[in-house]
Amino acid sequence: MNTLIKVLVENTTPSSPLIGEYGFSAQLLIDNHNILFDTGSKDALFLNSSVLGIDLSLVEEIVISHGHYDHTGALMPFLNKYGGRKIYAHSGIFPRRLIRRSGGKMVDIGCKFAYQEAVDAGAELVFTDTFTEIHSGIYLTGEIPRLTAYEDVGGDFVFEKDGQLHQDLLPDDMAMVIEHAEGLIIISGCSHSGMINTLEYCRQKTGCSKVLAYVGGTHLMNASPERLENTIKAVRMYDVQKLIIGHCTGFYAAAELYSQLGRNRVIKMDTGMKFVF
Repeated sequence: MNTLIKVLVENTTPSSPLIGEYGFSAQLLIDNHNILFDTGSKDALFLNSSVLGIDLSLVEEIVISHGHYDHTGALMPFLNKYGGRKIYAHSGIFPRRLIRRSGGKMVDIGCKFAYQEAVDAGAELVFTDTFTEIHSGIYLTGEIPRLTAYEDVGGDFVFEKDGQLHQDLLPDDMAMVIEHAEGLIIISGCSHSGMINTLEYCRQKTGCSKVLAYVGGTHLMNASPERLENTIKAVRMYDVQKLIIGHCTGFYAAAELYSQLGRNRVIKMDTGMKFVF
């Protein structure tokens, strides 16, 4: 399955007039399918696509990896500009979500659209809470089982229900899996479920043990040395050929992955990059 991944939104870019924006979005051209994976947090999706000569009106479907602002922020502007689209997401993306910062400050980081708002703009929302094949050889994981002892969601996340705050384990976090002749290509927004949990679940559900590439955020920015060590061991064990990482991975974690796994395996992702498989 021929796959072209174009990074439209990422925290950084080395190339002006492209802009960096905290978030993630990528256009996926998979055989004859044109899919937008996440939307970034605000305006970068539209500016960067224009600079790169990408016609977003040709996007057929949108995948939302989880319900945080930096992955959903440009969804409503997209619908208002280009009209309704089929949107794949977990049904749990909508609660009010916050993160507790140092000093106890609470910051709203939730989904930037409501269900009815998207429907009124023409969206066809398809909830993929379990492992789902959306096209031949293209899957969404739905909720990912948490099996490893050393992985966590990567922050002090909470959600609000009935006026009360509760620990948020982000059950809506999901990834896309593409079956390729050379192995699986896995696209993740943040890997709040854990990169290794995600890898294991994708291998398990597809029956394919070979992983060609893991692309996206890994939420290792707050990872302990133990978690990093175990993550690197698992990546070696699974023999992941390419780790194309950015967004919430964090500088020190990315540097450690690069140092331990080498430049032929680890690529730091930037806005404007493209990858052909």
